[in-house]
Amino acid sequence: MARSHPQTRSVRLGASAVLTAVGIWGFTNTLIKLSDLQPLTFAVHRLWLGSLILLAVLYATGRRLSWRTIRSSAPGGALLGIEICFFFSAIKHTSIADVAVISALQPAIVLIVAGPLFSERVGRREIAWTAVSLVGVVLVTIGSSGTPAWSLTGDLLAVGSLVSWTAYFLVSKHARASVPTLDYMTVVFVAATFVVAPLALLTGQPLGGVHASDVLMLLVFVAGASAGHLLLAWAHSSVDVSASSLIMLAQPVVSSVAALLILGEPITALTVAGGAIVLAALAAIVAKTTAAGEHDDVEAELPQT
Repeated sequence: MARSHPQTRSVRLGASAVLTAVGIWGFTNTLIKLSDLQPLTFAVHRLWLGSLILLAVLYATGRRLSWRTIRSSAPGGALLGIEICFFFSAIKHTSIADVAVISALQPAIVLIVAGPLFSERVGRREIAWTAVSLVGVVLVTIGSSGTPAWSLTGDLLAVGSLVSWTAYFLVSKHARASVPTLDYMTVVFVAATFVVAPLALLTGQPLGGVHASDVLMLLVFVAGASAGHLLLAWAHSSVDVSASSLIMLAQPVVSSVAALLILGEPITALTVAGGAIVLAALAAIVAKTTAAGEHDDVEAELPQT
């Protein structure tokens, strides 16, 4: 019997890290809507608090940022800052489930560019399962569009979030090939802060006016969201970007449940049906990815002829 290869374990751990990040984000995103702060005000405080935490951890571990690391990581930070502006604003304007569903269209974009950019193998089966999952996404969208929380403005902001998040995802995959996780995310958060703060001021959203209740929400959000970003950045080194983006299709389902439990946003029958289809397609693609890794491990243990 062939022994488990370290690469197989790495892929499984990476996939688990992405799934954990999805679960954390699904629940912490409800805090954006619960807070009375305007979206970019919330975003600025979330980012500078996260930056302080990461800088403290970085220096406590004896590590220092080089100019090479800063140059490699800053573009990802700029893109994340733009994405956060769109995403936080979208959540304030429409249902969380709807924002998450539109964001889940990311794999369709990633699959088009993953092969040329990262030399990853994207077969017909992956494309087919992606198409199936997108059918589920469409059903969820139709189901949520009839609820009181839906708005066209929010959906358009969510599309902006989708485009910028996809760009961040791909840029991060490239940067993480040479930059450690903690170093990368520290620069990313600092750079994102310098992007969002001016945008908040330009749109007339104050940087002050934070009450005690808002501080508690911000601290919980920062802890959860930062952990999710660290997990995703760490997973980039062991999971193909096409596979990790497909795993993130679970986020609309998690977000819908979280929004129902915490905000009372309704889940329609179409949302349930679409969520079931998304999860089924997700299970199929993850199973295939893991099986492919195990097959490669067995071949690696066979004697060369």
